[in-house]
Amino acid sequence: MSMKMLTLLQIGGVLAAYLSVSLLAPGLLLRRRFAGIRTSVRWMAYFMCGNFYIMNLVYLLELLHISYGPTLILGSLLPFAVVAVTRFRKTFTLSLVRGTRRLRLISEGEMGIKTQMYQAGKNLQRMSSGLLGQRMSAYWPDLILALNIVMLVFYIYGSNVLNVYGYCASDIIVHNYWINELGNNNIFVEGIYPFGFHNVIYYLHAVFSIPTFVLLRVFCVVQTLMIHLILLAFLRAVCKSKYAPYLGMILYTIGGFFSQATYDRFCASLPQEFGMMFIFPAAYFAIAFFRERGFGIQARSKFNLTMFAISISMTLAVHFYDTIIAGLFCVGIAVGFCFRCLRWSYLRRIALAGIIGILLAVLPMGAAYMMGAPLEESLYWGMSVMTSSGEEDTGEENVKDAEEEAGNAPAGSDEKPAISIRQRLQPVLYKVKVYVACEKDEVLWFMLGSIAALLLLGMLWLVLGRREYGGTLVSIAVFMLLLVVLQGAVDLGLPQLIEISRCAIYLAYGLGAVWGLAVDAFLFLLFQRKKAIHRASFATLVAACVALAVTGIKTPVKMGGGETNDAVICMSNIYRENRDGGTWTICSADDERQMMRDYGNHYELIDFLREMEDLKSDASITVPTKTVYFFVEKVPLFADNENYGRKISVEGAQSALPKGKDTLSLYAGDARWVVMSRLYFWAQAFRRLYPNEMEVYYETDDFVCYRVQQNEYSLYNFAIDYGYNRTG
Repeated sequence: MSMKMLTLLQIGGVLAAYLSVSLLAPGLLLRRRFAGIRTSVRWMAYFMCGNFYIMNLVYLLELLHISYGPTLILGSLLPFAVVAVTRFRKTFTLSLVRGTRRLRLISEGEMGIKTQMYQAGKNLQRMSSGLLGQRMSAYWPDLILALNIVMLVFYIYGSNVLNVYGYCASDIIVHNYWINELGNNNIFVEGIYPFGFHNVIYYLHAVFSIPTFVLLRVFCVVQTLMIHLILLAFLRAVCKSKYAPYLGMILYTIGGFFSQATYDRFCASLPQEFGMMFIFPAAYFAIAFFRERGFGIQARSKFNLTMFAISISMTLAVHFYDTIIAGLFCVGIAVGFCFRCLRWSYLRRIALAGIIGILLAVLPMGAAYMMGAPLEESLYWGMSVMTSSGEEDTGEENVKDAEEEAGNAPAGSDEKPAISIRQRLQPVLYKVKVYVACEKDEVLWFMLGSIAALLLLGMLWLVLGRREYGGTLVSIAVFMLLLVVLQGAVDLGLPQLIEISRCAIYLAYGLGAVWGLAVDAFLFLLFQRKKAIHRASFATLVAACVALAVTGIKTPVKMGGGETNDAVICMSNIYRENRDGGTWTICSADDERQMMRDYGNHYELIDFLREMEDLKSDASITVPTKTVYFFVEKVPLFADNENYGRKISVEGAQSALPKGKDTLSLYAGDARWVVMSRLYFWAQAFRRLYPNEMEVYYETDDFVCYRVQQNEYSLYNFAIDYGYNRTG
């Protein structure tokens, strides 16, 4: 089986596993309780409940030090057992008798297998052509369009995973380490950090026996798909027209409007992007709460507030950047629904729900802190970003130029020249242009014009008396304006709450909602009848698709991996061949150390080579496993641009080994070239000594893996003089 086909099957398996516990299981459990709620809202509610339960189940079992596959499965089945006992305790015996009656008839010979199959077929036909068919007929257009969105997401983002097999972000190795430690009931191994993402990945690994390195390789496609579908569900819940949401989604998904940086991180399984799934649901349930006139329907108010609290909780449980964005969204909602937010009866309820949500996320971390766990360094880094003057300030020169142009103060004067509002906004707009709008003025003004149009349409609908609808439009427009301000906060003298390049991701994501709602609001203004607005939105969707097809759609996102494709292919084969038994070790650069920790052993390449420096007669290097694999990159990865594609050589082997402990510097540029050259010539020397035992396991033009099979009771000594390890 090719690696591409294997990766495709892995994506399908991970998607099925994740949706079964985050969407299907909550749907089966809560379908009666959430009956009567529109489909898109019910879908978001199921998804929020599923993720919330998984995250906190892992938190609970980890803090109790009893987190294992069986306990996680029991914890997952517990809600179903509770519902079964409470709902069916009176009729359980009767239901059991009815359920086994047909089996009894078959066993006693009163009913044949053919009769049973015939009746089952008739029942299936009745369901498909009757009630089920009637229910599904209204959803076929949505299902077809949603399926197109799914295929577009797979095309834009999934193709990179099918072609690049290594992790596409350097910090995934750290996250891999933290997830591995969850298997040892050692949560917060390097300090307290939002672990919601890690809990979900660990849950899928422990319950479904999916290797962690496979999850971290392919889960980026799953979470990116869900990020898009959540935005679609949000738009379906707030729009009046049926097809305007799909227009916004298609423009965001395949429109070539945004800078590459707004897409790149979707190619890696990272907490920040995972947490984006919970921002728009939090906003929707807050909006839904404010759209209620009074509290006559208490059940609906409680439902919205509960879902809002859960969604806010998960933003903080996953990444504090997502909580900051959700907080800005809440500010926008407060402005859009100021006519209700300023009422104490509304304000105290929504504020209390938000506080409860924050406390739910902080509680596990607070419990660990009380037990002596320190804060993780990334939290300090995040706080430093908030208090710093920002990084990559490409608008800095514009500010200086603006100051010089505006200044009339004499030379040497301490008086600072006055800066106009236009001059202060100039660097802000420049950053939006660079980080979001592909450095194109027309794209920048199209984005800003869309936000302004949405704001004006919202205010118009407020004037026309549609306060709930108008408040929704204003809320999203104000939220997007706040994101624009945040993009250039330093230039406005405000704290930089989020790294500029990461803020751009949220800004681009929100524009999908802006475009969908702006078209919806305009069409609703022209066509008041439901059928007319649906037809107009469908015509607009078709026109937008034709325009995109003519002007060109976005090409699939491409990112390089932190590990060669050959290494991942080789490692996958090693895992498959050895998972039924046998001990094995991979000697390689740092890349595979955490990826294979739960399944095999790893020998750090730099340590292996250093132990053979200045070789002495009694030197000994042994590896106590049945099989040992050596990964050699004939064309080392991470070469600098000047020496890109440089092959290993005698010159590299003659160079001194790099010093230090930082793996990023030890395996980058010239350093990686040196260690790979050394390992290659060591392997050639060892093969001359043991030609039958040292075999080529896998080889391409750029990579080779050697395998040594040994008797575990009579180990080989790998410490040899290979010609380049004597420095004196």
